[in-house]
Amino acid sequence: MSEKTCSRRGVRQCLAAEDFGAALDQFRQMPAARLLKHLQAGLPSADPKIKWRAVKALGQTVQDLAARDLEAARDFVRRLLWALNEESGAVPWGCAEALGEIMANEPRLAQEYACLLLSYIDRDCNFLRFEALQQGVIWGLGRLAQVQPGLLREIGTIPPLMEMLDSPGAGVRGLAAWALGLLGAREARDKLESLVGQDDLLKLAQDGQELESTVGQLAAQALLRL
Repeated sequence: MSEKTCSRRGVRQCLAAEDFGAALDQFRQMPAARLLKHLQAGLPSADPKIKWRAVKALGQTVQDLAARDLEAARDFVRRLLWALNEESGAVPWGCAEALGEIMANEPRLAQEYACLLLSYIDRDCNFLRFEALQQGVIWGLGRLAQVQPGLLREIGTIPPLMEMLDSPGAGVRGLAAWALGLLGAREARDKLESLVGQDDLLKLAQDGQELESTVGQLAAQALLRL
């Protein structure tokens, strides 16, 4: 793989490529350390396609890295978690979403770090005050719930998510409803039913694309899963 291709610009071009499947194959030929840095730079992108492709590519890249060097994969996950702390001074946009995708791809990292991701919506722990960051954490937990719902129930994910249903932010409420449905949280039924009539709009990323929905629609879909 050429020096030019594994540059920030080259990685960005791959993220924007028409054939993203081919781009993912190309990423596997690039040096992991540099690739991770350039993919992370795509997370704050205002272009949803670039952001969500960077999220997916990070999930694949860290999974591949963990197969060769689990400690290096842990180190990258710890850097993303640290970026969510106010003290870090980092640009945290997209980090929580990437963490969810990484943990969904690599069960060993999920076992070790899911509780830390959860702590960012726990009012007794590392609670994030920015609604956009809360949405990122909830999406990350929902993504992990698609493959490891038992783990998330075990670490106590349902109560903090239920608290998020009372948020003034439609994006937070809607994503929390979506995640609770994936967790089969029957204890949230009454609160979910109270949201069904809410027509506040939000965007939910599914399979790398942002789809528009409403809080009520996501609550209704969650109820069908219970």
